[in-house]
Amino acid sequence: MKVTDVRIQIIKAPKNKLKAFSTIILDDSLVLRDLRIFESERGDFVSMPSIKGQNGEWHEIVTLISTDLKDQISNYVLRAYKDELMKLENKN
Repeated sequence: MKVTDVRIQIIKAPKNKLKAFSTIILDDSLVLRDLRIFESERGDFVSMPSIKGQNGEWHEIVTLISTDLKDQISNYVLRAYKDELMKLENKN
């Protein structure tokens, strides 16, 4: 599968480690919404869309079995996120 579009929505005043949301389109055929970009001690990472269960635990709605596809999506999303941050910095 090929990533054909990535959109980033940066949280302007984050209250926790969640920094942005992303929508990604694969092969001009499949849309994945609500990927989350988090900050951590080891660097930024991408989390798949998830929902909070009745027991209070979070469960992924989309699970990628292919490690290669997961890495490809994460790389595209993080690159687009950094590009958006640069655009915001250049505006100021």
